[in-house]
Amino acid sequence: MKRISDAVLEIVTNHPMLNFGMHHRLLNLSQVARFIRSAVEAQTQKEVRDSAVLMSLSRLQSKLLSENPSVNLNLDKIAIHSGLTCFTLPKTQVMQGELSKLVGEIHAKGGFVTITEGLNEIMTFLDSENFHLIDQLLSEKPRHVYPDIASVAITFCEDAMAISGTIYQITQQVAFHNIKLIGLTTTQQEINIYLQDKDIRLAFDAIYRRFSKQDGGEGEPEVNHDA
Repeated sequence: MKRISDAVLEIVTNHPMLNFGMHHRLLNLSQVARFIRSAVEAQTQKEVRDSAVLMSLSRLQSKLLSENPSVNLNLDKIAIHSGLTCFTLPKTQVMQGELSKLVGEIHAKGGFVTITEGLNEIMTFLDSENFHLIDQLLSEKPRHVYPDIASVAITFCEDAMAISGTIYQITQQVAFHNIKLIGLTTTQQEINIYLQDKDIRLAFDAIYRRFSKQDGGEGEPEVNHDA
């Protein structure tokens, strides 16, 4: 049977927000104890008191305070691409086929375009100068259109998606500044976040300052500012 202290350690370690908050003494531990008690009971398979969880949290926080928070991410490149427009369409076979033609057309021009698909909707980001092509190539008008969009592309030296909490660590920096995310795409080593153009400089600076000087990194990351 798992001990309370082991369950608390596992829950906090695997929850980036709790881990970060406890390390920096941002959280009321009594409230945290009540919040995670049911999860502790599920792992230990027994009823536990808030006070027992609180005691384990207090001991764990003392340990976390003596350690450096582990980011485990080494920034390789960071780039801005501005002058984008985002639009959404219903996900149908017709729309998928027409969007494939749009992508081919834009790639032939050397332009920027990326598509993400959900269960019922497709979101597309492309250079604003090519937005007029949708009237020529798409049979349906977009549901939503967001002009004046820019992206921050963050590339890491390692397989970022294999590290727990990678996306959280990136979006946390944006959330600290109350910046609205329009969209997010990933590969194994790259994360692209899409924001309103007016917020891009602040988001860029927040991410760059957080991840550009990690211990053990080799040199400074490459920085690009694309028009």
